[in-house]
This record gives sequence, structure tokens and C-alpha cells, in this order.
Amino acid sequence: MPSQSENTNTNEKQWNETEIRDLILYAKHLQQENEDLQAKMIMMNAKLNNEEAKTKKLNNIIKLIYAKGNNPYNSN
Repeated sequence: MPSQSENTNTNEKQWNETEIRDLILYAKHLQQENEDLQAKMIMMNAKLNNEEAKTKKLNNIIKLIYAKGNNPYNSN
């Protein structure tokens, strides 16, 4: 009767050279996709920050206009 360790060894997958190479290439591909997505996220975050800054600036301009009584929609 085979021992437990012998039984386990017969059930283990033996990877051949091609499978190992393909697995490494796939891992590198996933790593590159991850890096690309991280770069896109950084770019999108920078764009978002830029748009938020523009919005804040325009809101401040609008507040200044109304504070000075220069309301273009006021018919006084």
C-alpha cells in the first residue's frame, strides 16, 4: 500500500518547460496591464484635480461678482 507522501506526489501536477514559460509570460502581461491601469488612474486623478480647481476658481469669481453687486441678472 502506498504511503500518504507517495499518494500526494502522484496527484501533483508536473509543469513542463513550455507551461512554466507561458505562465511567466502571462504574469508579465498581467503586471504590464496593472502598470498601464495605474498610469491611467494617475492621469485621470490629475485631470479630475485640474477640473476641480477650475470649478473652485469659477465659483469664487461668481461669488465676487455677486458680492460686489454686479449681478448681470438683477434688473435694478
